[in-house]
Amino acid sequence: MRRYAYYFAILILLLPGLGTGKRKDEKIDPRLKQIHNVYLKGDSSALESIRSKQAEIEKDNCFRLGEDEQSADAVLKVNYSPGGFARSMTMKNRGEAIQDVNPYHTSMELSIREGTKLRKIWSRSVDLEERQEQVRRGTLRLMDALRQDACSGR
Repeated sequence: MRRYAYYFAILILLLPGLGTGKRKDEKIDPRLKQIHNVYLKGDSSALESIRSKQAEIEKDNCFRLGEDEQSADAVLKVNYSPGGFARSMTMKNRGEAIQDVNPYHTSMELSIREGTKLRKIWSRSVDLEERQEQVRRGTLRLMDALRQDACSGR
């Protein structure tokens, strides 16, 4: 019986710490709500997928994708690294190649201008499998996440 009471006491002590960490991730920077015009910067293949769906992205959105970095409220840096299959040699089996599956990694950072410097206020990333990548690119999923964070409550 004492053993179970000991485990219960440890559980009670650890629970508040677990909940606190989760709330920290959910907090959204209030400056995100003040953005109306976003300039895209980054990998050309990722930007192409956003530009091709620009009308869909801007529909029901509180910000527009701008053409000029100087007049934009924020800069959205997009990084994309294609995944797929890669072969790697191991030291243990020198003559054999092992096939690795790399995810399609996409990340976005939204920065606002504070004086002459840019300060990051939002960032997300996503790793997708090949099938998921073919259906809807990670760039479009992250643009949806940005829209939800920036436009909710406006």
